Amino acid sequence: MNRHTYRSTRPYKYKNTFDSDIVQLLLFYILPFIMINGLIFFLVTTKPKYEVVIEGTNDYRTTDVTFTIKSIMPLKEVTIKMDSEPVDLVKVGRKTYRTTIDHNGSLEIYMVNFNRMAVLGYEHIDILDNEPPTIEDYISEDGILSFTIVDTQSGVDFSSISATTPTGEYLLPLTADKASGRVSFQMNSDSLTVTAKDMSGNEFLTTFSLNEKEASDVPSGAGGQTGDTA
Repeated sequence: MNRHTYRSTRPYKYKNTFDSDIVQLLLFYILPFIMINGLIFFLVTTKPKYEVVIEGTNDYRTTDVTFTIKSIMPLKEVTIKMDSEPVDLVKVGRKTYRTTIDHNGSLEIYMVNFNRMAVLGYEHIDILDNEPPTIEDYISEDGILSFTIVDTQSGVDFSSISATTPTGEYLLPLTADKASGRVSFQMNSDSLTVTAKDMSGNEFLTTFSLNEKEASDVPSGAGGQTGDTA
């Protein structure tokens, strides 16, 4: 009688108890521990975040500043100052505010999260024109006063340049070159008061004295004396 032996071709699966314990340890102990402690660390150390956009200016007199809160955590305090003075903010979005600034300076931003973590930041504004034009390279020669007028921000309003004599006579420039900024006046008196504005309306006013100019031209060591010497 023939005997047949049958063997199973399917591999036998051994249950690895050690591997199962490692997986359970990772899933139920180590990973939750890391996640919970990571969350606690995040909540305790997270600082406030913000974004400030300083927009351009069309008239060099004002600019709009947009302030956006980027923090996802609740805030306890938000203070924005301009040169130590509080700034009035208008809410234009869920976390966005806007204000209009009319002079150059430093914008101070102070924020405190609910976890007491704080941030102090500064934004400098220097695109506005708060200064009048300046006069350079002036000279009085042969009854003509000439100088260069400069304004590096809004530019010189050449139509505003004029002068007044001591008797009150109103004078317009003899020449005014917008490209070079060179201006000249007829100077028939001992002094001349010149006024000029920039395109933002800042006014410059100064008086040129012919006598002072002549005195400043005396060479050093001459003693201010003229005439023949013995």
